[in-house]
Amino acid sequence: MSTPAAIVDALDYVRSRSQVDVDSLDVQVSIEYGPFSDCTSNQIDAYYTLCKPEHSPLLKRATVLSQQFKAEYPSVTREELTFEIASILVGFLVVPKITGHLLIMANPLYSYSTAKIIETGQRIAQLCKRLDSHFDLSRLCIKVPATWEGLQACRKLKDMGIATLATTMFCMEQAVLAAEVGCIYMSPFCHELKAILDSTYQDTDTAFGLCVQAQRYFEQYGYSARVKAAGMISAAEVLKLTGVAAMTVAPDILQELRSLKNTKAELDSQSLFQDELSMKKDYPIMERESFADDEVSYRTAFSLRNEGKGHLKTIQAINIFCDFQRNAEVMIKALDSATVENVPATIDHKVSNTVIHSEQVTA
Repeated sequence: MSTPAAIVDALDYVRSRSQVDVDSLDVQVSIEYGPFSDCTSNQIDAYYTLCKPEHSPLLKRATVLSQQFKAEYPSVTREELTFEIASILVGFLVVPKITGHLLIMANPLYSYSTAKIIETGQRIAQLCKRLDSHFDLSRLCIKVPATWEGLQACRKLKDMGIATLATTMFCMEQAVLAAEVGCIYMSPFCHELKAILDSTYQDTDTAFGLCVQAQRYFEQYGYSARVKAAGMISAAEVLKLTGVAAMTVAPDILQELRSLKNTKAELDSQSLFQDELSMKKDYPIMERESFADDEVSYRTAFSLRNEGKGHLKTIQAINIFCDFQRNAEVMIKALDSATVENVPATIDHKVSNTVIHSEQVTA
């Protein structure tokens, strides 16, 4: 009589095959579902986290510090500086609970300005050391939107010793350029950002295959960049990507994975990375490309890929992040006349349909 197959915890199983990162600035999530390597954040998570009443003292401290530091950073508004300081401070609460990087996203309003992204990355690094002189800057990673300008900034930041992750990524051209310029991570969004935020919106063109394609490309051509999958909306989608180098997982999905039990064989069968023959057939490795010094070729290939869908999704994601950057700055400005507890009710949380063009965000 054969012995029944052992039942395993799905979250532990995923950790055995991929680096699992926490996609939340809530320190309790890291305590409850850890251990984690990295902590990822963005303007949406930072905004909602800082709106919580328990972070009122932290936000007030950030306001005082931004007033003290403002003269040293004349190119940014007090509200922008406060938001950066507050995002770092709340991230520092999580740092003792993780073993790897704290990822802070650069202001998305600068997505089309190489100079502004470089300036932002340098400023965030400086602020980290000013806020905690013991913080190891090798644990800082700046998330940068995967525009041509943003990825060129990543190239310069690497030379300055500042690690970067390419975000808002939806196609292989972005992945190739991110690897060439020295990003340590690139994060394909498995869904449009709008679909992640709005459960009534259906995304029929997902990017799970991009995670496989990019990882195989990096391995084939010897790039050190690692795929960090993002934007999964269920435990089933996480299991589909088990075997990817890294993934960042939201709290509700961590809870779902923790409650899910199954045999290892059954969990193995759900992964796109499980069957080498299927990967070769379904996700062939594309020929090596080079875009780092060829803007025209990059923009042409990026725009034509999949009838331009990746390009449009990147614009949409940047627009949404810009909305939340603005919301955060409005909230901070309102601190002069209202308590943090009362501010969220005055903010419009809806995602706008505003299209951000390069000429609007480089000033």
